[in-house]
Amino acid sequence: MSSPPSASRTAALTWALDSSPNQVYAAGADGRITYVNAAGRARWGEAATVGASAAGLFAGETRGHLVSLSAQVLAIGEAATFDSGEHGVSGVRAWETYTVSPLREGDTIIGYLCIGTDITALKRAELRLRRSEQLMVDTQGVAHLGTWEWDISEPTAEWSDELYQIYGLTRAQYTPSYDAYLAMVHPDDRQRVIDATNRVFHEHVAYSHDERIFRPDGSLRYLHTWAHPVLDDDGALTRLVGVCQDITDRKLAEEEVRQLNAALELRVAERTRTIEASLRDVEAFNATVSHDLRAPLSVISLNCAAISKSAGDDLPQPVVDSLARIQRSVSYMTQLVNDLLALAQVGNAPLERAEIDLSQLCEEIVANLRLASPERQVKVEVAPGLRCNVDVSLMRAAMENLIGNAWKYSARAAHARIKIGTMAVDGRDVFFVRDNGAGFDMTQAHRLFAPFQRLHAAHEFDGTGVGLAAVQRIIERHGGHIWAEGATGHGATFFFTMT
Repeated sequence: MSSPPSASRTAALTWALDSSPNQVYAAGADGRITYVNAAGRARWGEAATVGASAAGLFAGETRGHLVSLSAQVLAIGEAATFDSGEHGVSGVRAWETYTVSPLREGDTIIGYLCIGTDITALKRAELRLRRSEQLMVDTQGVAHLGTWEWDISEPTAEWSDELYQIYGLTRAQYTPSYDAYLAMVHPDDRQRVIDATNRVFHEHVAYSHDERIFRPDGSLRYLHTWAHPVLDDDGALTRLVGVCQDITDRKLAEEEVRQLNAALELRVAERTRTIEASLRDVEAFNATVSHDLRAPLSVISLNCAAISKSAGDDLPQPVVDSLARIQRSVSYMTQLVNDLLALAQVGNAPLERAEIDLSQLCEEIVANLRLASPERQVKVEVAPGLRCNVDVSLMRAAMENLIGNAWKYSARAAHARIKIGTMAVDGRDVFFVRDNGAGFDMTQAHRLFAPFQRLHAAHEFDGTGVGLAAVQRIIERHGGHIWAEGATGHGATFFFTMT
């Protein structure tokens, strides 16, 4: 734009107004337009015609404001301002502020000048600021966070609304100051707060710590406070800003957990004492069984043998039969005592794991069974490469029992077969011992691993009913699980896992 013409003052003023991005129009006292600048003509179009009513430039509430305000300006002679927001054809709201000033000719008001400035960007910025402030207030409320600021040149500080809530105070009843704040701090925490504040003032070191305060109602609250120093260009402290969070709920929860842990530790200690006492009882029982039961059984057995030897063939047959029954009963009782001791020792023996060749262990057990019963013709298949990390002695006891049972219960099968191997189930190795012997009724499977529970009569197969209970304890001590499947007359399979 070229410089304004100097022909006349009016031409210069017209040039200045036409150069303005603001919409400008002048109207006479009768409210009719006498002048519209270029921006106004572009904004209002055909309505911006000299001689037309100025009210026609606007619509809705804006027109009412303009008519009312222009009448006021014409009557009083003082400028006035109002803001207006209108939705354009695109639906987007645009904001403008209008300033209406009187036009005078001497002392007479002959009309008014209206200048409209687009403040949409400013309004949107104000809206974003209000939303941010509200979001911060809401966030502080949700997180129980309060903020504060202290200009050290002033005696009082500025607190956020949430900080007043945290302290149980209102703006009307409390003016934030350092001394008033210290009075609310728990006496045991007060010196630590003072020391931290002194470090901020003298060393400009920020602090972050927990503290306790008393509200006016006497209730105790746990707070975590952060404070940060703000320095000027010369490095001098000018103000402190900080955040305070109410952590009472967390502290109470931590205390509850601490009390629960303490109670749990007491229960564990009590349970440990009970277990230790039980173990001592078991050890005493083992000693009793070893001495008090074995000794009489040995005496009975030796006396029966002595009677038979001393009398020779002179004993009546009924006496011979009675002595034989006594010897069999002594043997059964001795085996039962040995099994009970073995069962007790399974739970007490220390677990010493090592990588073993389970296939080789099973082959050794089978070889021993063949030596003990050379008349038996049993087909035994042991899968090669079976390995596990176990206590060797305990695992030998378990496998001797499982393979021994398969050997025993397949005695009446025409073609006895035993298979020992492994299979993958849900990504885990499951070991098994399978036979084609007497089997069992699956409805009675829950009795298999209970001590002294036998699914077969004593005259069918010998045993004490303790072995499988010991096997289960051995497997469980290795973190495994054992179960069985079978059918009467069609054999049984015992499965187990190890960890």
